[in-house]
Amino acid sequence: MIVLFVDFDYFFAQVEEILNPKIKGKPVAVCVFSGRFKDSGAIATSNYEARKLGIKAGMPIPKAKEIAPNAIYLPIRKEIYKEVSNRIMDGILKNYGDKIEIASIDEAYLDITQRVKDFREAYILGKEIKDKIYEKEKITVTVGIAPNKILAKIVAELHKPNGLGVLKPEEVESFIKTLPIDEVPGVGNTILNKLKENGISYLYDVTKVDFEKLKSEIGKAKASYLYSLALNTYNEPVKERIRKHIGRYVTMKNNSRDLDFIYSYLKRAIDEAYSRANGGIPKTLAVVAIMEDLDIVSREKTYNFGITRENAYDEAKLLLAEILKSDRRKLRRVGVRLGKIYKASTLDKFFNF
Repeated sequence: MIVLFVDFDYFFAQVEEILNPKIKGKPVAVCVFSGRFKDSGAIATSNYEARKLGIKAGMPIPKAKEIAPNAIYLPIRKEIYKEVSNRIMDGILKNYGDKIEIASIDEAYLDITQRVKDFREAYILGKEIKDKIYEKEKITVTVGIAPNKILAKIVAELHKPNGLGVLKPEEVESFIKTLPIDEVPGVGNTILNKLKENGISYLYDVTKVDFEKLKSEIGKAKASYLYSLALNTYNEPVKERIRKHIGRYVTMKNNSRDLDFIYSYLKRAIDEAYSRANGGIPKTLAVVAIMEDLDIVSREKTYNFGITRENAYDEAKLLLAEILKSDRRKLRRVGVRLGKIYKASTLDKFFNF
């Protein structure tokens, strides 16, 4: 098996840099503001300039501002990031793998076993993927290639940012013996402390501890996972992930508040989103408006029995009208988000149609 892992570099902050090139090269942090008081909340991600100053994901915003008061702190705009992610995942990555497992908004595994003859060709394919993503979206990514998913992810982590690393089958044994245990995905602080208490500093050290003892310390699932990695028998396949949400957004020719003008673009977004659903029926429909100042306003509705494309046209127009009524700004982009998507046959059976 040959697995290629793609990790978008400091994704949220990188998208913000693309939208506003003036902040490129400056320390930037994307924040989740809770609204409880001024600056309450936490850092979602930061670019590498901000990380050098000590700003890390999960850090309270007030603490970050103490460390780096002159950094740029921006509110998270997840709809925009989702749109960019969807274009990369659906428009680019799906063309390169026999299977794609979307692990998160900025991570994906590709099974390229049948696409390349060997790891040399896999490297060439990885380079092509990196170049294509940058050409289309100006996003840099890091790629890791290895015989299984976990090793591919670790290799990518070791080559950040904007890197490309390959671990060949003949290199795996020595790699495992020198890999610090805290660099293995899924090994958090609690488990790490228990492993170190048992003399485990490197991944291969796991094999020196009795399995039953390790199981009693960290649980059967985690112990089995680490043993399979250490013995190089881990072979979980790349699994196609069914999207729970599908979004499609369209940039209009002009900023506008005209309902009919905007709706002509919204209808196109609906058609493209439903086409991506491959016959699935969503139970939630959201209309998302990206305003002239790039702020985001949305309205959502849930339908117990799902909503077909034909009915979505009218419902979306009503939701769009609500947005225009509640906000006086012009719209720059408009789109839809479909959620809780089910196959039509599944819904029919569930509701006894």
